[in-house]
This record gives sequence, structure tokens and C-alpha cells, in this order.
Amino acid sequence: MKKIVVIGCSNSTGEETRDYELVPDYYEKSDITHQDWYDAKKDTLLTEYFSKHPDRLLKKDPDGFYNDEQWKAHNELLFKMHGNNHYVEQLSWCKYSDQFSWPTLLNKNEEYEVYNFSTRGAGLSYFELAYNIPRMPKEYDAKGRHITSGLYKPKRKFIGENHVFRDFYNDKRNFKHLCDTADLLIWQFTNEPRYGLTFNIGADATWVDTDLTGFLVYGSSQESLQGWFPNYLKGDVLKNVSDYFKYYYDNAANFSRSLTWIEQLIELRENKGLKNMIFPIHRVFTSRLGFHAINNNMTKSYGFDEYDHPDSGSCPGILLSEDELNIRPSEIWFTSRPSPEQYCAKFTHPSEKGHRTIADWVHKKIQEDLL
Repeated sequence: MKKIVVIGCSNSTGEETRDYELVPDYYEKSDITHQDWYDAKKDTLLTEYFSKHPDRLLKKDPDGFYNDEQWKAHNELLFKMHGNNHYVEQLSWCKYSDQFSWPTLLNKNEEYEVYNFSTRGAGLSYFELAYNIPRMPKEYDAKGRHITSGLYKPKRKFIGENHVFRDFYNDKRNFKHLCDTADLLIWQFTNEPRYGLTFNIGADATWVDTDLTGFLVYGSSQESLQGWFPNYLKGDVLKNVSDYFKYYYDNAANFSRSLTWIEQLIELRENKGLKNMIFPIHRVFTSRLGFHAINNNMTKSYGFDEYDHPDSGSCPGILLSEDELNIRPSEIWFTSRPSPEQYCAKFTHPSEKGHRTIADWVHKKIQEDLL
């Protein structure tokens, strides 16, 4: 059985696959923005859904990090902070929808053991930071002594209560180890650059008495990143942090470091005789990011262009690529013909049909090129 590790964005999760269950006029209602739909799901639709389907609401920590008593206490704290159960509802909905994602479908093949770390809204910088969690300088040395110097202020980084730690490092899976040793690494190329951030913001600076040094935060855009800050910050602290990431933070340099990380990881894996697969699902720009498709005996790239010009523009992705699935745009986009027969749902994530198609295509390419 081949171990496969997958990194990617929401296109490699079950995002949107079951949204049609939330409202009866899902396929008729097209005059709504993605943000308005997301807010409606979070504020009302999921609450209504789980009131009708309480059996689908998570009763235990899906990652097994918390025992039953800790899980209950964790959710009670979140309810006290926010006055609602949106966290559990959203997590339950994601876990339910993810059953229909292409990595989950691929995992049903008896030849594969698939570990999907794809994360909604995340990009390459997030995965680089997650990979390096085990290597983060510690607060104390091996003899229990406090480490400090003019260059390093000891902090307890990435505590287990933070979701990235629970999702990526638990009894079931270890992200760094799997990236280093899995038979196949699949990198679903996302629109970049995206944000992946860490903080040295103590509990005394937050309005909810939460130590943000334990957090690893990501965002698909400046807008989504700025929307996260008010969850924990307010007043002058909020303004200072918001202004820094809006006007001064260099996300381009952050991405270039992450691109170097993934290219070096792939090269190290090749030297060990381990295979790699790279592809965008939708149209993306890559040449302006400094990435060129890698094709050799150990690594295969799909859905990219040939880079015949200094900036050859956008790459088609596997859905549109004439060399791959070659699906007509009128059959891909929801707006062309709102129905479950389209390959994408309302806000461009693959539909159930799209995920089934991608899973079959990935299996085919593995058999042809990567065994």
C-alpha cells in the first residue's frame, strides 16, 4: 500500500460539495456573493441544518487530541467567548463535506493510504510553517533550563490547543514525517501568494485573554486576514497589527521563502527515491511567481504551460488543460448552467462530480507515470 500525502487549498477539501443541502433554492439563487453566502452559512444556515440533523454534529474531537471532558470544556469556552456554537457547527460541516473530496475518494482505493492536509484558505507558507513546527526553538533546553539571549525571547510556541497542531500532529498522523517519507507527495498548486503567519502577542494584549504565541494563522487574501484579527484584538493593538500587515508586511518575500522550501523538499524526496506530483486544478499564474513546472523521473507536473515566453501568462489547470481533462468551460462553471452536473459548485470549488473526476484522473496518472 502506497502512502500519499496531499497539500492544497479548499479545492482539495469538500468545500461546497454539499451546500445544496442547506437551502432548497440553491441552484436557482445566483445573486449572492461568496462572502454573503459564507456569512449566511456561519450565522444561520448551519445552525438550522444541525437542528434537523443533530446526529451529524460532532460529539468528539475528530483529531483525538481532546478526551470527551476536554472537548466539552473547549466548546464551552468558545461558546462563552462568542455566544454561539458556530465553531462546532462549522467543523462538523467541514468534516461531513470532506467525505466527498477527491483525496477521500482516492483513499477508498485499496492501493493507497491517503493523508490529506489540504486546508481551506491556506497556501504554501502555511504548510512550510506547519512542517517546521517540530523544529521550532524551545522554551527550555533538554535539561530544563530556560533558554534566553539577546536574539531569542523564549516562548511556548504552537501549543496543542491550536488547531494546526491538532490537525497536523496527533496520534494518527505527523505532517513532517509524512512529507519526508510518504511514497508520493501531491502538491495541489494554489493561487499565491497567500498568508501564513506566527505571532509574539501575549494574552495581555488580547481582549479574550488568549496567548497568540501558540497560533499559526493563514489567509487566502488581505481581506480574510484582516477579518481574523478582531476575533482576538481590539483598540490600539488591533489598529497597530492591522496596519502592519496592511501596509508594511512583505508577503512576496514570505512566499519566495516557502517556494524554496517546497522545491528543496521535493529535491530531497527525489534523492530518496520518493515520487512527487504537482498540479493546479483551476487557472493559475506561476511564471510571475518564479515557479516552473518540474518534470523528471521522480516528479511530474500537470496542467502547467510550457513557459515559451518570459511571462507566458496563466496556466490552464487540469480541468481546462487540453493535455489533461480538457473539459469545456461551459461544463465547468456553475454560472453557465446551475446544476449538479457542472464540474464546479457555485463559488468555483469542485462539485461532487468534479471531485469524482479529479480522483479518477489522479489515480490514472499515478498508474501511468508514478509507479
